[in-house]
Amino acid sequence: MNSPRKTAIVTGASQGLGAGIVKGFIERGFNVVATSRKMSQSAEVAASDRVALVDGDIGLQATASKIIETALSRFGSIDAVVNNAGIFLVKPFTEYTPEDLKSLISTNVEGFLYVTQLAVKQMLAQKTGGSVVTITAALA
Repeated sequence: MNSPRKTAIVTGASQGLGAGIVKGFIERGFNVVATSRKMSQSAEVAASDRVALVDGDIGLQATASKIIETALSRFGSIDAVVNNAGIFLVKPFTEYTPEDLKSLISTNVEGFLYVTQLAVKQMLAQKTGGSVVTITAALA
């Protein structure tokens, strides 16, 4: 008896580390919902029968809802989330503007919170467990 294919959500997936994470999940037999502001323009990750692309600002609740809805409508479950989206500013924090701070909080905190809350609620409802991985760096 084959078990259903698991589904992962990867934020910040359009390039670099995020794109590599998407490829790693695909190689391991997962379906993937890949998201970033301009995911559909990625040169590293393309849509397929096992990869759904979601464009959007991760700091918006509407984007998080769209990601979760896409995972469930396309693949039927959520089994893993990798919070890879993040930004940092190349200037001393003493020079941050109110807009800079809002951008940092939106992407690095709210983006994590909205997607993870919805995904974990779904994982709990599925009663099959799941994993959440959050990637950060001292720069962020």
